[in-house]
Amino acid sequence: MKHVYLIVFLLIPMRIFSWDLEKEKNGITVHTRTVEGSELKEFRGKTKLKTDLNTVISLMEDNPNYVTWFKNCKHAEAVKVLNTKEKYIYIQNGAPWPVNDRDFVIHTVFSQDKTTGAVTYSIRPVVNIVAEKKGLVRGTLKGFWKFVPVGDEIEVTYQILSDPGGSIPTSIANFVVVDIPYETLRKMKEKVTESKYINSQKHPDLILPVSN
Repeated sequence: MKHVYLIVFLLIPMRIFSWDLEKEKNGITVHTRTVEGSELKEFRGKTKLKTDLNTVISLMEDNPNYVTWFKNCKHAEAVKVLNTKEKYIYIQNGAPWPVNDRDFVIHTVFSQDKTTGAVTYSIRPVVNIVAEKKGLVRGTLKGFWKFVPVGDEIEVTYQILSDPGGSIPTSIANFVVVDIPYETLRKMKEKVTESKYINSQKHPDLILPVSN
């Protein structure tokens, strides 16, 4: 009988969720995919930046200025720095009426592949770091940023699965899951041209590629 159950199980088609291209414009691509049990689709935005690795990392470490380039970000701050590679970041995001604004608390971890030079910021939700605030709905974010140096460019991947908490109309959810990565990466292209990031001090854990 156990063998019969196994055969039946193997005959049941597995739900494999592939990436769907949602937008391709200005050198930016946005893909989404359905994740079982999630109200929002997971998104993956990609682009290339004409800059160096240190400039990009300097931008990522400037948490308060996320409000100038992260789509919908109204406030961001590192509420607890564990070490040079790990911190807890609190983020407030605006939302279109009639949806309440959201906030998130994330644990980010900086890591670098010593062979390729690729830098990854892993992102996971945390609890009991910042108390929930009246008028805001607490959500969660899980995913990563990845920066791969290729020649004189940096290949960027921004991948996030969000649980926004509460309820969001499908029409709004389907829009923001494409709009957020696209607009964030579009603004990122502008931010890495600013002198404050180009001329910034190197991150203590960053290994820069050796120039030929």
